[in-house]
Amino acid sequence: MLKINSIYKGWKVLDLQALPDYKSTGIHLRHEKTGMEIFHLFCDDEENLFAFAFKTLPKDSTGVAHILEHSVLCGSKKYPLKDPLFS
Repeated sequence: MLKINSIYKGWKVLDLQALPDYKSTGIHLRHEKTGMEIFHLFCDDEENLFAFAFKTLPKDSTGVAHILEHSVLCGSKKYPLKDPLFS
């Protein structure tokens, strides 16, 4: 059973939140060695989906970061989906 401030496989439990609207528990963790933080939704859902977001602040306002984001999501030869966010 996880408890706040306990260590689980190198991750420190920062907070636990019951989320009854989602039938889940929110678990906020920080990796001891790297300092990376994650928020995990623990539930019984069969869909095992995940997402990671990285803070990548641009050094200027040219829009390059936004252009690269769209370029990455435009698909490839193996995955020809043009716009996965709106399909």
